[in-house]
Amino acid sequence: MKNNLKDYKNIIFFGGGIMAERIYNQSEDIRKKLAGVFDLLKNRQVTTFHGFMIRHADEMLSQLEDNDNAIVVAIGHFGVFKIVNQLLSSHRYIEDRLFVVNPYQSLRFFCVDDELSADKKIPFSDKRYTQLRSLLSDDSSIKLYDRLVSSKPYENIHDDYEIIPYLDIKDMYYYTEDYWDTYQFPASGETGATVLDCGAYIGDSVMPICNAIPEEDIYYYAIEPLEENIAAMTKEPKFRSICKEFHILDCGVGTKDEKLYFHLPANGDPEGGRFTEDPTGASGILEIKKIDSLDIDYKGTVYIKMDIEGLELAALKGAVETIKKYKPYLAICLYHRKNDLVDIPLFIDSLGINYKYYLRGGYHTILWAIPQ
Repeated sequence: MKNNLKDYKNIIFFGGGIMAERIYNQSEDIRKKLAGVFDLLKNRQVTTFHGFMIRHADEMLSQLEDNDNAIVVAIGHFGVFKIVNQLLSSHRYIEDRLFVVNPYQSLRFFCVDDELSADKKIPFSDKRYTQLRSLLSDDSSIKLYDRLVSSKPYENIHDDYEIIPYLDIKDMYYYTEDYWDTYQFPASGETGATVLDCGAYIGDSVMPICNAIPEEDIYYYAIEPLEENIAAMTKEPKFRSICKEFHILDCGVGTKDEKLYFHLPANGDPEGGRFTEDPTGASGILEIKKIDSLDIDYKGTVYIKMDIEGLELAALKGAVETIKKYKPYLAICLYHRKNDLVDIPLFIDSLGINYKYYLRGGYHTILWAIPQ
């Protein structure tokens, strides 16, 4: 196996879209060595890429006679991890010459041109990175953290992508969220638990969270502002069968009670939508509340999960009284904003609560704050 793309005679692209164009333009060596392009599509809208016919993987890979062809995954979709697994399920022999864009260089590598890219990244030389590393409680967290901070930062669409061997990052090259799924909870002594699912979407986290936590009687609050998502959860009977009580709160959460404008991402997927104060291009205006002002009857152990597209730190600032009073288990997404990796754990630690901190996840990096 060759660990450097430059050591290969030829380069083959897996994918011929926007990401492929960016990778192609970032290096003269890549442009000179490009020898073909393939994908897994049976029907494609674009059939050529810089003079190369885009062929199907089965056709192209069967004709590669030697190992001097590096294969670069040039796909910018968030489902790239599943697509790579699909490719390798039929062509495992290419694994040792497969190269991927490092998803840890930018926690949003597939949509770096959205409004969050305007954030100025804290330099990796800043002492806050050392401070955060010292808080982490196990080797898995430190390994993931070191991968994050050693990767080449990707700040905007004019920067180069860091392309690395797939085998170097195989064990962290996945997409799923780990909201306590793999945490071994001790017996709590409580029969009941209150769960605040901030960014509940269509309830895709309800079953994993309920199965992960040890308490039997679960009082679940799904916090979700979008009507279509609320409708989907309302129609799902299994949520009410697994929970003692299942409530839906039709709002978002933030630092204060207010109304914010809802913006769809560049790909139009409402799952990645977020709230801002800017009305330009907004698809609607929705209610935001701080967690401290929500009408919730807390029972037993308290759990708070947040996956709210960049408002996580704001929501935590609006939940200080709740966090100090109930010392909840926290599962907070860190990948939406460039500095959430640093800002969110250090903010929680500044509250003076005895937490242990863990990082989990692949592309979707999650912070666990576990009360002691």
